[in-house]
Amino acid sequence: MEPRTYTWLVPGRLAVAERPGGGGRSHRITRREAELAWWRDQGVRAVVSGMDTRHGLVEAALAGFAVRWFPIPDDGGAPAALVALATGVQELMADVDGAVLVHVNRPGEWLAAVDAALRLRLGLAPDVPEALAAVERDGLPVGSITVGLVSEIGEDLQSQTAAMR
Repeated sequence: MEPRTYTWLVPGRLAVAERPGGGGRSHRITRREAELAWWRDQGVRAVVSGMDTRHGLVEAALAGFAVRWFPIPDDGGAPAALVALATGVQELMADVDGAVLVHVNRPGEWLAAVDAALRLRLGLAPDVPEALAAVERDGLPVGSITVGLVSEIGEDLQSQTAAMR
């Protein structure tokens, strides 16, 4: 079953999406199982969660995916957590044969911030405005939460990317 909300940042290598099975009270186990199977068919071999809980990670591991957890708190720790997630995803991509799926609970501004942070860290966008424009093209909402978080960490992510080149 194809997920409802996702985008490939690097086709066949990196995708961002809402939590497999849906977020919050709309989460369904049968939907999660079907979406994880779909992701496996797309070549995904690792799942990274930015949720503040570990919900679904055991099930992903039991389904054969490598799993990583980088919780993004919805407080003052979010900027540092986003940088850690983006760095961890980049390292995981270097270690995993296949694609990496990064998710948060629901599609929205948090997923948009993850999308933009990954674009900056991986050099897929040259600066914050371009990263945010790409997120909007992906169909994710870019509001004050996304703009604030990405603006705060943008220079850090860009300098890390430049240092790796």
